[in-house]
Amino acid sequence: METNEPISSPPINSQSILSLVFGILTILFMCMGLIPFPFTSIICFPVSFLFGILALVFGMISLNQIRRRNEAGRPMAWIGIMAGGFILMCVICMIIAIAALFIFAPNSIHLPPFIQNFNI
Repeated sequence: METNEPISSPPINSQSILSLVFGILTILFMCMGLIPFPFTSIICFPVSFLFGILALVFGMISLNQIRRRNEAGRPMAWIGIMAGGFILMCVICMIIAIAALFIFAPNSIHLPPFIQNFNI
């Protein structure tokens, strides 16, 4: 006896789709920040940092919802978490490296005159 009823799959969690989208945007903005055009890194790195945080948050929320509601979308959530977390760590390492450069080697950096006299 055969039945022609379609096999229904569980619904895809919308938070996991958002996590994947923010993870992809994180990678995209990080790569755009590395392009040597004026002021791209000033705009793109903070935006990729924000998108990385959003990818992590939505990924964690979606994994929790997927487990409770028995939904689909676990791979999308994990890809968003990994992409967002990796780029987030890259941005944090770049900030630490730049801060260390200014702290430990201030005389070896050739800065424009208007920045040399700036005090924090």
